Amino acid sequence: MTQYILTRKDGAIGHVVFNKPEKMNAICLEMWKGMGDAMAAFEADDEVRVVVFSGAGGKAFVAGADVGKYEDERGDKASQERYAKTGEDALQAIYRSKKVTIAAIDGYCIGGGVSVALVCDLRYCSAQSSFGQPAMNIGIGYRYSSLRRMVDIIGYGASKDMLLGGLRFDAQEAFSKGLVGRVLPNEEFQPWIDKTVRNISIGAPLTAEDIKFTLWTYAQDEASRDTDRCEELFQICYASDDYKEGVRAFAEKRKPVFTGK
Repeated sequence: MTQYILTRKDGAIGHVVFNKPEKMNAICLEMWKGMGDAMAAFEADDEVRVVVFSGAGGKAFVAGADVGKYEDERGDKASQERYAKTGEDALQAIYRSKKVTIAAIDGYCIGGGVSVALVCDLRYCSAQSSFGQPAMNIGIGYRYSSLRRMVDIIGYGASKDMLLGGLRFDAQEAFSKGLVGRVLPNEEFQPWIDKTVRNISIGAPLTAEDIKFTLWTYAQDEASRDTDRCEELFQICYASDDYKEGVRAFAEKRKPVFTGK
């Protein structure tokens, strides 16, 4: 792991914190690697049901890439390919995770920060947050997988506005374009995130896996869709002890206790 990626576990909740506040949590190769390692550890932990991403310092989620390290980390074709693969592996680890993933965005979410947010299942932000992709100012490129994820979420026009037009979206604009699901007043943001994460963490994990995989399948090219697995996960839910527990708890007017079985 790395000092720039902090992790902790609170019961069923895993936390990944971008920890370079002196640079607004700007991402470098070491952080991409740490992000992938953190997700691998949480993915292997059956107790963890939710993983929350946040930024240290109270000013930024991730304010882009650490451009000062580009010469060392992306200075030639081989190193650039290594950087790109490490970053994409980390993003795919989040995107394909069975855990519910949440981007808790408080402040700047720029460049790589947007890329991380887009692979999370849920994205919520404080009112002080802003979003941008200044690719045209740096001369970097994007692979198909990254741009497809953006278009899938915010649409073709908004993607061009952000990438080609260099437009910065404030929190309300991000909400209107579907980039975030809710905007919270700054002082209410963290308590609301904590409550929401706790509620999700006690939800039915088999249902979460079914929903995540089925929606992920829908986002793939039609020829690549594993709809048989979607049906299998659907049937697993209704054959599970968790389904029986959910029905009993509803009838008994109590909170269900789900075990993932």
